[in-house]
Amino acid sequence: MTIKIVMGTKSGKAFQKELSSTEAESLFGRVLGEELNGEMFGYSGVKFTISGGSDSQGFPMRKDLTGTNRKSLLIAKSTGFRGKVRGQKFGGLRIKRTVAGNTVYEKTHQLNLKVISGDKALEEAFAAPAEDAKEE
Repeated sequence: MTIKIVMGTKSGKAFQKELSSTEAESLFGRVLGEELNGEMFGYSGVKFTISGGSDSQGFPMRKDLTGTNRKSLLIAKSTGFRGKVRGQKFGGLRIKRTVAGNTVYEKTHQLNLKVISGDKALEEAFAAPAEDAKEE
């Protein structure tokens, strides 16, 4: 029961971290769009917002579907559907897709976090181990 978090910075870089089960439990019940403090993950001075994610079966989380359940929705081009069927574009196309709810729970596999403030602190935290490995 681990959760992968992908932290995207304003410069376009993304960093990944896998949370243990005890760290992941602090995220249960959080909703897409909610702000998080970076100290939860060991990054002081960094603020995040939950921008997306997926459950254990790979279904994307949608902001407009409340709760932890999965549901088949008739959706147009948006989260869970790109607006194309086998490479062809269709104007006004809607299709039924299964998506996950907007709440983090035990079966959430990945969370996407967007950095609101503190890009430098996050980049420094991930750059330090890489530079130490080059020196050896």
